[in-house]
Amino acid sequence: MKVGILSDSHDNLTNLKKALGLFERERVDLVLHGGDYVAPFSVGPLAALTVPWWGVLGNNDGEVVGIFQKSDKKISLPFLDKEVQGYRIWLSHYPQPAELAFQSDKYQLVVYGHTHRALIEREGNSFLINPGETCGLLSGRSTVAICDLTEKVAKILDI
Repeated sequence: MKVGILSDSHDNLTNLKKALGLFERERVDLVLHGGDYVAPFSVGPLAALTVPWWGVLGNNDGEVVGIFQKSDKKISLPFLDKEVQGYRIWLSHYPQPAELAFQSDKYQLVVYGHTHRALIEREGNSFLINPGETCGLLSGRSTVAICDLTEKVAKILDI
């Protein structure tokens, strides 16, 4: 199962659409967003996906009710814990709870955002991934991640 991972899109629709186009070309099976959409209109491109997607709220998400409505119940707070195709996945915006989830050894994939710094850690068959920032505002680099849980590989990609 191939997972497309992004976070911290911060209303940058251009980069969000580029990221989703990259995921489409890579034929991901699932998309995860680690929060900080900011406004409900930033959920629109995700809602149009033909593959399943889920997300969590971040600290900069302002109009929470609108974001929840636009997502059709695909965005959670404060974290998401799901099993998909036999893989346990945990998603949060924040690094500290994600680190604890990763250390628990219960999940094959743990994802977070917030720091805007791309990171991939692997311990056995488990991955801890921060895809960096889709918006490119802080670092000047717009990134996403793809994790293939079947092949047990992950990579950070510039968009």
